[in-house]
Amino acid sequence: MKWLSLILVFFLFSPLAEAQEPSPLQDENVDELEDVTDDFQELFFEALKQKGIENYDRAITALDKCINLRPQEPILYFEKGKNEAALGNLQQAENNYLKALQLKPNQQDIMESLYEVYYARQDFEKAIDLVKDLAKFDLRYEEDLARIYVLKGDFEQAIKVLDKLDAELGKDAYRNQIRTQALALSGGDFKEQMLLEKIKASPQEEQNYLNLIYVYSEQGKTDKAYATAQKLLKVNPQADEVHLALYKFHLEEGAVPQALKSLEKVMKSKRIDPKAKHSVLNDFLIFADRNPEYQPELEEAIALFSEEENTDVSEELGAYYLKNQETDKALSYYESAYTNEPTDLGVLRNLTLLKLEAGQNKEAAALSEEALSLYPAQAVFYLAYGVAQNELGNFKDAVSYLEMGIDYVAENPKMEADFYRQLARGYTGLGDAAKAETYQKRLINLNQ
Repeated sequence: MKWLSLILVFFLFSPLAEAQEPSPLQDENVDELEDVTDDFQELFFEALKQKGIENYDRAITALDKCINLRPQEPILYFEKGKNEAALGNLQQAENNYLKALQLKPNQQDIMESLYEVYYARQDFEKAIDLVKDLAKFDLRYEEDLARIYVLKGDFEQAIKVLDKLDAELGKDAYRNQIRTQALALSGGDFKEQMLLEKIKASPQEEQNYLNLIYVYSEQGKTDKAYATAQKLLKVNPQADEVHLALYKFHLEEGAVPQALKSLEKVMKSKRIDPKAKHSVLNDFLIFADRNPEYQPELEEAIALFSEEENTDVSEELGAYYLKNQETDKALSYYESAYTNEPTDLGVLRNLTLLKLEAGQNKEAAALSEEALSLYPAQAVFYLAYGVAQNELGNFKDAVSYLEMGIDYVAENPKMEADFYRQLARGYTGLGDAAKAETYQKRLINLNQ
């Protein structure tokens, strides 16, 4: 069976987008009509032929002649209605479909075609009555009814229809999409009222509280969000998800100890999705960046997250400490990140540079070579290798890599200057004063 919900769309779909499947009337053979004359048969086939080649006017002319011969055949009005619809003559199409239904009531394919006409005209009142009749063939036609209510702006009726279908058929992703659209278009007041009614009807259903907290948060009604969270905790003290909201509420109110308690509950929860935990962690990282006295709590939260979710966040913490110029801590976390992600470009770059800054030149040179095997066009690793080898006194190796790597420098004057500086240093170490002077001059010219 072909659902109208697959062809009728306003916000998300396009009405009359697909052809109808064969139906009893459409499949009817003219030979099965009683007492047909040769003239009638010839005219009827002429109408079908003309419709097939999109000569809808000629098809209608032939059908009118058929109707003069046999005015009580519903298929003639049905076919004429389809041709009128193809020409955009929706009123004439409606008249013919109604005549066909008068002669053959409750014919599903005629009703579907008439529904398309009403939908195309945005005649929702007639469409609603018709889709209710179509729902007698199958309950899922009521999905179209819900969507029409959304188009009319009758969001409460749309939600009622969707809830009824969920109760009878089970929850469905497509209906959730319609519900989401209805809620998005309806505004917060309707969502609030609907959720309050659901909470009253089913006070043990946690998700309704969580949804209401989200609505209040969207509206900036933090006091109501907090009060709803407290109600949920009374219903179920183990409702860990509520601490996603409580953490943020306490932090914004400056109640950091309470926020930390909620943060701990979030990190330890077995019910909360890892992505949600990660989001809270990133939020607290931003807070700790502005309030460095909470760095120990940040490290505890990250350690707890890593332990509970078996997920490494060393790179994020390394970046945090690098930004704050705490290079020793940054180096430690990037080493941990490298253990878990040895091929990550960002990890390799930052770890190499941190090792250079820490004076770990042998390790920096080895890591640069490893990185170049993975990323042979990254100038930063040639430069890091050159710096490390110059520091170690291996000037020949240094200038060899530096001369290769400078070709990969693109629109980066600072890096280009670093290459010239290290090349001058390397050739000085090799005793080649002429080449050292050449690169010194390039450095001077670059800085002018």
